[in-house]
Amino acid sequence: MFTGTVRRLFWVSMGATAGVLVFRKVTATARELTPAGIADRVSLSGGSLLDSVKEFFEDVRELAHDREDELNVALGIDVPPGAGEDDGISKKARAI
Repeated sequence: MFTGTVRRLFWVSMGATAGVLVFRKVTATARELTPAGIADRVSLSGGSLLDSVKEFFEDVRELAHDREDELNVALGIDVPPGAGEDDGISKKARAI
């Protein structure tokens, strides 16, 4: 007699627990699918993506500037201070 009651009580409590967990999960999912929830998710993930893209382009600009300086020196267009000041090619290049 006592065993049947305990078994029913166990299964009722398991069902109630499962119901509460499912309800909370459905509520959280519904909240994520609202416009405000989607905006929050995009702002969180988009912020780090935006920072990564900005950092990438800053690196590209810096490397392009360094390479441009190397090419200018190699072509004699821009000579670093103190290097080859009496060079006729550098003076012609600067005149252009």
